[in-house]
Amino acid sequence: MTYVNAVKHIKSAPDKKSTGALLRMLARLGSPQKRIKYIRLAGSNGKTVCAEMLTSILTSAGYRVGCLRMPLRDEPRENVCIGGKPISMDEFAHYTEMVRASAKQTTDDENVALEPVGAEILLCIALLAFVDKKCEICIIESDHFGIDPSVQLPPPFAAIICGTIPCNSQAEIVRIRSYICRGIEEIVSVPQNNDAYKIISDTCYAASCRLTLPQKSAIKVGRLSFTNTSFSYKGKDYSLRLCGRFQIYNAVLVLEAVEMLVRKGFDISEDAISNGFLKLTIPAKFEVVSINPLMIIDSTHSPVAIGIVCDALADFKDISGRRVRLCLPDEALANAYVDALTERGYTIERIIGPEKSKKAIVKNALKELNKDTILLISGDNTFVSAVRYQLLTTMGY
Repeated sequence: MTYVNAVKHIKSAPDKKSTGALLRMLARLGSPQKRIKYIRLAGSNGKTVCAEMLTSILTSAGYRVGCLRMPLRDEPRENVCIGGKPISMDEFAHYTEMVRASAKQTTDDENVALEPVGAEILLCIALLAFVDKKCEICIIESDHFGIDPSVQLPPPFAAIICGTIPCNSQAEIVRIRSYICRGIEEIVSVPQNNDAYKIISDTCYAASCRLTLPQKSAIKVGRLSFTNTSFSYKGKDYSLRLCGRFQIYNAVLVLEAVEMLVRKGFDISEDAISNGFLKLTIPAKFEVVSINPLMIIDSTHSPVAIGIVCDALADFKDISGRRVRLCLPDEALANAYVDALTERGYTIERIIGPEKSKKAIVKNALKELNKDTILLISGDNTFVSAVRYQLLTTMGY
């Protein structure tokens, strides 16, 4: 099987509710889920950034880290990373062929071919890669926008809740409670509102699960710039090559997760933490690709994340101007951004929507762009990745 055929196989898989194929396929593959040690990343916002930070720190500490990003990307091999890098095309094709064969396999006890959904295929590929590459710790992101088959795995030893829990969402509350009650030993969560905190803390208490929240009073914001962010936490200084105040709060959550891992026996030095933060860059996560004129790219499409992006932009209001040109994939996202930016005192100069080609989008976005106007490119990963590539190509990177 070639990589192209592997991608076609996943994307042509049934787009329907899980039929219970996952556990049977995993059994046919030798139960790789029983041979990994993993952390689950849940919550509404920030999972990808926290996963990248944690991977960078653990890699700096000498550990081999596997990470499954969700949901499915245009390039599915980018969903499965070892040490922060996507597995190769050949490896992805190899694992996909193993999963395809396991679905078609029949036995005396089970004389039926299975029809897994795309997310189930991807999870099996990731687990095979993690075991094959002898990953010492794995990170699995939950998927809140599609089928999330990873809830069928044995419970992780710990979970990290990124983003606030909407207490008016019964489905989200049930999801978080189910994570806790499945045997998780520790949970590290961002600070929650009183109602959400009570739900989490009561459930953790009943399940004898340790709950840790970052200490807001221990955070001191240092320098905020378009190329660097510095802060201190519990008296220790750190620097990030990332832009945006919200990255500090992601980093603090990760610091608490690192403390949890140290309690679990992982050897993670302060140098590994500092180096892990300092060497990390994350494309399309409030990424500043030009300062004059200011151009920012962020793969955001949820209401909570839009507010966070606009707050981060507002930190630089005095030096960046207050006119914004938006480049977005759809009208709903445009309306959300217009409301959020207007509320923070910005004027929307122009909105560039989807065109027939990404080249046309970029040409329209850059047309007569001056130093007093901010270009903000946002949307789902598919749209943002394609526009980012075309923009950097046009700019000569």
